[in-house]
Amino acid sequence: MFLLPYALVILLYGGAAVVRTILKRRPSVVNPRIASYDSNDKDTIDTSSSSSLAQVRLLQAPEVTSTRGGELEHLEFWNTHSRLIQLAWHEWEREMIRRQNSEQIQGNETYLPSLDEDTMMEPTLKERIQQIWKKPSLEAELELQAAIWEEPIRNVHTCSSFFSPQGIQNLRHHLSLMGQANIPTRRPNGMNRNGFVLDDETEGGVSYVSVNDFRGWLVDDYLRPLGRMFFPEYIGSDEDDESSYAFTVHYQYNDGRGDNVESTNTSATKRPDVKLKEHSDASVVTVNINLNLPGEDEYGGSQLLFLDDNDDDGPGTNSTEQRRKQLEFQPGMAVIHRGLHRHQALPIEKGERHQLIIWLFGNDGYVRVAPYKPKEQLSVKKRWSKSKNTGGSNHMRSLGGGNDLNPFEL
Repeated sequence: MFLLPYALVILLYGGAAVVRTILKRRPSVVNPRIASYDSNDKDTIDTSSSSSLAQVRLLQAPEVTSTRGGELEHLEFWNTHSRLIQLAWHEWEREMIRRQNSEQIQGNETYLPSLDEDTMMEPTLKERIQQIWKKPSLEAELELQAAIWEEPIRNVHTCSSFFSPQGIQNLRHHLSLMGQANIPTRRPNGMNRNGFVLDDETEGGVSYVSVNDFRGWLVDDYLRPLGRMFFPEYIGSDEDDESSYAFTVHYQYNDGRGDNVESTNTSATKRPDVKLKEHSDASVVTVNINLNLPGEDEYGGSQLLFLDDNDDDGPGTNSTEQRRKQLEFQPGMAVIHRGLHRHQALPIEKGERHQLIIWLFGNDGYVRVAPYKPKEQLSVKKRWSKSKNTGGSNHMRSLGGGNDLNPFEL
């Protein structure tokens, strides 16, 4: 049921270089009556006597420590309990909805606020995107880029407001509830220790209906066509970006309170993440959305640093330091770039930052490397169309990554 990456190989097909993740199938090992991490069965849980949510809350998630190659950390635990955790999330959502429907709710306060498109998206951006869907044209794409997007660094595109303030609040509220659910949650990737995997096919991922639906329309209606618009030379077919992997990360300034942050009995002990080393992603396109609220969630430092991927700057300008370009990652901002564009996050100097990150890539981890010739690229109409292969249900089944986000070097 679940697939785990074990190697990356470079394949040459038709003269085009591509990177493909070789995924090895692992069977589910969850017995319908017993879910246990301990091979000696000393912590065995009898699943026949209580709900999935009650059972999973008896588990103790393992400590999260690695800052490189961490996607394989405590793999046995997540493989063993993956099905139980998935069932628990759906039960948790049903319980939250039941409470919401049975209790008196004041004003706009809800247990699970809406994550629908009208609530989440910045209105002007949503309107322009919807107009292009109705009548795709190169002129409409250029108008969208000129009105909404900037390119402060070569091949790095930014939008100052992607989600609405209410949308950010709603998603942050969901993230807060996830952290209070007392359900074990897996680290988001091999380098970051704090955050959530938002995926219904990844062992240890957070998976319930409203989050799955949110991820589906966000990828299908916004991120995939935007990635095709900005990087048409690397997405020449539906197969290049049919899959996605979504996760959140949380950076927090360590002000001397110690290495570990507080945790529940089911959450892994985690050291705060304060920075991210230079790396590349296992994606053809990466979308990074700042979930801090403008004017409210202020933090210091934590700028994004991109390695300029242009090799034609002339003599004396190609040293690594000269080619690093800094981006102030403002609250509410969205950043779109190629996954193979090397980047890092500088140390956070005060406060906290929350981010939603989505990787787009081909089936089984396929990442396009070589550019398509102009005549091989998708037409504008094709960029703004949906195929049967891009329905938002074919997500990465494991913690993947790029140069430093997994144990494999690109």
